[in-house]
Amino acid sequence: GFSLVYSGNFEATMEVTPHNLLRILMGINSFDVYWNLRENEEFVTPEVVLTYSEQGMTKLSQNIHELIKRNLIKPDWQNKERPVLLNNWEATSFAFNERKLLKMARRAKKLGIELFVLDDGWFGKRDDDTRSLGDWYPNRRKLPSGIKGLCEKINRLGLSFGIWVEPEMVNPDSDLFRAHPDWVISHPDYKPSLGRNQLVLDLSNPVVREYLFEVLTELFESANITYCKWDMNRNFSDVFSPYLDALDQGGLYHRYYLGLYQLMESLTARFPEILFEACASGGNRFDLGMLYYMPQIWTSDNTDGYERVKIQYGTSLCYPQSVMGAHVSNIPNMQTLRHTQLETRFNIASFGLLGYELDITRLTPYERKVIKKQIAFYKKHRQTLQFGRLVRIKNPFLENDAALMVISPDGSEAVLGIFQCLENPNAPLEKIRVRELSNDNEYLITNRTQYFNLGMFGDLVKHALPIDMNQHGILFHILKNHYLMPVEKEAQQEYGAVLNQNGFIPKQRFIGTGYNQNVRLMCDFGSRLYTFTLKEEQEA
Repeated sequence: GFSLVYSGNFEATMEVTPHNLLRILMGINSFDVYWNLRENEEFVTPEVVLTYSEQGMTKLSQNIHELIKRNLIKPDWQNKERPVLLNNWEATSFAFNERKLLKMARRAKKLGIELFVLDDGWFGKRDDDTRSLGDWYPNRRKLPSGIKGLCEKINRLGLSFGIWVEPEMVNPDSDLFRAHPDWVISHPDYKPSLGRNQLVLDLSNPVVREYLFEVLTELFESANITYCKWDMNRNFSDVFSPYLDALDQGGLYHRYYLGLYQLMESLTARFPEILFEACASGGNRFDLGMLYYMPQIWTSDNTDGYERVKIQYGTSLCYPQSVMGAHVSNIPNMQTLRHTQLETRFNIASFGLLGYELDITRLTPYERKVIKKQIAFYKKHRQTLQFGRLVRIKNPFLENDAALMVISPDGSEAVLGIFQCLENPNAPLEKIRVRELSNDNEYLITNRTQYFNLGMFGDLVKHALPIDMNQHGILFHILKNHYLMPVEKEAQQEYGAVLNQNGFIPKQRFIGTGYNQNVRLMCDFGSRLYTFTLKEEQEA
């Protein structure tokens, strides 16, 4: 397996020679790139990571995961537990004020959330994505107390405070662009094309980098900011730098990223206590180069619960769950309009760095109770979930199900997640091929207590309740918004050697009739989490 420690344009080629030898070349993309190397200058190419395993793809991935966790992530952030956060973006978009944010923060604290993140829309005259990008001063109409005042109020609630920025970009309708139109990447002979109504700042220009360092330093020093989501929402076009001379234009792509790395090096050295999370319209810049400066990356703007199973499974081929931002969002999902169970949205997000991105001021009592229990579970098993050894068991790209497992470094605990796409009637007995548990340890296996909302059953609820109830009636409406209907309970004891050899057999799935507490009802896009803990620890 190969991976490039670089964030810019790259190419990877594979060639089999006439002598049946495989040659692999990986590095900077050669298209339209040239570099004028002056006397006594040196050119350093990006590094490539190589790993090999005779034990399959999971072991190959684990090798790269360990490299990232031990050698690429900076020491201050290695094995440092990440906070459970609330991001306001999908709840409010640009339409918020200080009162709304504080209301969300108060509810977040009650649920057990630890970090409040203010996303796009807090600066300049930013009421939509057409203006003010680059004007990094607070919008006093929305935030009369400014960032400092808002942060202090949120800190007093018992939450840490984080903020969103997109420093590499600028809107033409901004004070920054009006003052410095020559600071953007654009060709003087053509009208520049926009992406998300914005242009790319020329980070090959040291003056631009110095400005960004100063304005971001002022922002980060203005309040007790402990987290920064660093976004980048468009690709390159009109690739020309007003700063560079003709001989250096062919190196603009690479010089841009050298400039970005220099800026991030300066900022992370100045603010080592800030947790930076990289983002690029989701995971479009998910690479080892960014991870050196920012120890976690937003995996995808697609937050649909089932889509995330595939997204995070695929991302795990190279990257550990300790670097994947993963949020529970609302339904219907913004990207797919799909209704996925709240418990599934959490279960897949727990195989990453957990956050919530929904309007928690509008949750039902049922949802508040469930989310509070979810967060408590995540905190209890956070060290294993974030930093455990990841084992892929079932591939959602090939099957109707997926299965992932994380195992603590000492083998004393493991968490297994199983995820189903569509429900099948009369499903066969299921056997999960767990592996890498400690052979000599005896494990107690239990499932995380999850809950159904009665509303999902409609008129079928009459088969589960002792009284006949109209699904459209007021009594049923009250009941579904308050009652937590628990799933089946699982409790097994088995040695690791037996589980590694024979697999784990959960309770029989629902086959279309005869539901009770010993039957596992999954439904479309359903899921379960199981914990494997040492028997002697449970007894103690």
